[in-house]
Amino acid sequence: MNTFQLDCFLAVANTLSFARAAEQMNISQPAMTHQIQTLETELNVKLFRRSTRLVELTPEGRSFLSDARSMVAIAAQAKRRFQNPDGWPMEALTIGCTGYSQLERLSGSLMALAGRYPKLHPRLITAPYEQLCQLLENGTADVIFGIRGHRETREKWLFQELRKSPTVCVCRRDHPLAGSGQVTRQALLGQALIFCSPINLLPEMAQLQWLLAESRTPLDMHFCSSAEAACILAKAGFGMAILPDFLVPPGEDTMQLPLAQGPSLSYGLFYKSYPGDGILREFVELTREHFSQASSAPPCP
Repeated sequence: MNTFQLDCFLAVANTLSFARAAEQMNISQPAMTHQIQTLETELNVKLFRRSTRLVELTPEGRSFLSDARSMVAIAAQAKRRFQNPDGWPMEALTIGCTGYSQLERLSGSLMALAGRYPKLHPRLITAPYEQLCQLLENGTADVIFGIRGHRETREKWLFQELRKSPTVCVCRRDHPLAGSGQVTRQALLGQALIFCSPINLLPEMAQLQWLLAESRTPLDMHFCSSAEAACILAKAGFGMAILPDFLVPPGEDTMQLPLAQGPSLSYGLFYKSYPGDGILREFVELTREHFSQASSAPPCP
């Protein structure tokens, strides 16, 4: 495969139209179709479903989307590096997270790192956890955020714990249970709950959701594909979202209540040890310091 094929794939994925994608790429629609078919043949999968009225990504296409973006970005970065007019190479660092709420916590450590490396060019990726593991394994990502406990990562890579992450119930400040210092499972029996997709959760969290969902009617439950979506529904008053607290974005309209006897997870950074990885080591250390400072700060009223 080549970067032109990947650009064509991304154009179709973004527009969900072969005609509009061909126009964007300044090629004919048959040429666009040929590029996609060639890519599908090489990958031995169907990337799109097509009908007379609809174009949509297949599950394989959605899975390939992150890889395609990564490969295109890396190719562009390589070109820019050798086109740098002053001859100084860029200091690249690729960081992977499962959601934007985690990226919001990186501004402090990235600002400090940029002060030490004026040529720093960070690249931030959001993708499902399994894809992040693949990116770290093949060297596309330098460091990823995750939970220590996934069997794939217990022994494979280095791990720096940033914090212990308790399970919390996210709700509006005017929720009936908002005055509780801690929420028990018994107290949740009469409340509508918001769950995150179990695909992206550790077994402990998936099992907890299963237990809380027992004996509930569909009207009392909402299911979301991401933690951000679950928190938006909680903010809108649809119920309480049950999540590890590191996945909860900050918000003035919601609050987090600890769940009694909920699992506490070890949240941190996974990375490999590379020769000459000074910038990676410094990022890990700066991020650890910033998380430590945030944990010691007094809670917001």
